Amino acid sequence: MATKRARPTIRDVAIQAGVSMTTVSDVVNSKGRVDPATRERVLTAVSQVGWRPRRSARALRSGRTGVFAMCLPVGHVGVGEWLVNAEYDMALVAACAAATVDSDRQLLVAPRPKDVRDLARLDVDGVIIADPREGDQALTVLNNAGVPAVTIDRDIQRTDGWWVETDNAGSTVQVLDHLTAQGAERIALVTADAPWAWFEDTSAAYARWCAEHGVKSQVRLIDVERPRATAAAGVRSLLRLKNPPDAIFAIPYGTPLGALDAIVESGRSVPGDILLAGGMDGQILQGSSPAITAVDLRPVEMARAAVDLLARRVSGEKAAGPVVIETALRVRESTTRR
Repeated sequence: MATKRARPTIRDVAIQAGVSMTTVSDVVNSKGRVDPATRERVLTAVSQVGWRPRRSARALRSGRTGVFAMCLPVGHVGVGEWLVNAEYDMALVAACAAATVDSDRQLLVAPRPKDVRDLARLDVDGVIIADPREGDQALTVLNNAGVPAVTIDRDIQRTDGWWVETDNAGSTVQVLDHLTAQGAERIALVTADAPWAWFEDTSAAYARWCAEHGVKSQVRLIDVERPRATAAAGVRSLLRLKNPPDAIFAIPYGTPLGALDAIVESGRSVPGDILLAGGMDGQILQGSSPAITAVDLRPVEMARAAVDLLARRVSGEKAAGPVVIETALRVRESTTRR
């Protein structure tokens, strides 16, 4: 019968790197003065051996910290602006925190690990990655180190089943069918050319729907770091067309408001002249004038499912496939013609 492989230790790293255990400790904890070449050798050994430092007494006894980490995409806007504007992500954080407490754990909100140095400071049992990019570097770092990870939405290159997602294609068709039922004949899509499954799934579903209904597609791409301003610019160009759209489905958060800015600026009205729907619901769409129809991605349910999935992965269960959360279309004034 095969014996269970022992967890790598700091001694294993020291032997691999040809240094003392004190030197290894100094490197991973950023203490003392260590020659740069030695530091690199130690970090390489940490990666090769697969050792993760465990600082808590609980971890020393059980091999578990009782802590999950959640890593969010902050982009280039900075943490302060992200905290103010990322309503969806903040809902994910709050729900993940509640779910981890309910499971007798704690939640650490942390930056994504970029390399073994970052990982050495991330002393957790598992990690939740929100909105992974295609070939996400953080997932590569975690997988190489043997750290259990699940994602909210999927890495496009990933096939292991350890993620929670919404039916992006299904929700897109639901919106397009709703707009058609309200009289729309030329529906434009405002989205982003970014390596995220949400955008790729939605764009593909829109293209299929247009082909099936014999409708010419009209697409404008925005900058995800400046969604409102670039969405307004894109919609202005749409409205200058010979046959401009009579409905707009704006996907990224903030883009429906940019679309509304451009529509009002052109002298047109919503919903009188143009129907408008958003791909991600939130308070700013609910409180706009008019209130904007949008897809409720149900972030609370997504987060709770992610915590449950990570707990199962940490406990050694095998993936049974991704967890799919059903979305809901919240119909409001912007797509309702009386």
